[in-house]
Amino acid sequence: MALKVLLILVSVAIMATSFAQAQNPLGIIHVNGTLYCSINGGANGPATPVFPNATVQLQCQPANLVFTTNVTTNAAGRYDVIAIPGNATLNAILSSCNLVVNSSLSNCNANLPSAGRLVSPLQFVKTIPVGFLRATYLIVTGFQLV
Repeated sequence: MALKVLLILVSVAIMATSFAQAQNPLGIIHVNGTLYCSINGGANGPATPVFPNATVQLQCQPANLVFTTNVTTNAAGRYDVIAIPGNATLNAILSSCNLVVNSSLSNCNANLPSAGRLVSPLQFVKTIPVGFLRATYLIVTGFQLV
């Protein structure tokens, strides 16, 4: 009986190791931050209000580089975008993907432009193991109105 249990445990360990090695080394992509109601999406001083209920999306060229959905900023302007990279490398994601705010700036402040979108390139922060998975954290480098 003990030998049977040991064989099962060894089999599970081998399968788990194979599963972890077969995954993309990036694991799950996680981009988070706070969006502010400003022409550059950043805090331009302590009085800059946040941008709640804004639609944010990770957009890549080609579009199938990562699998993701739109997210909406919360009442504090926070966004948490989760993406699955498929077989994409970190360099491909950093050079081909941007975080895009699809909501008009005039939604948070009528004095800001209604045309254009905020777009930011991404920067690598770290990749950490999470059980058998990995999580790669990215941040925006700075939004521009385009």
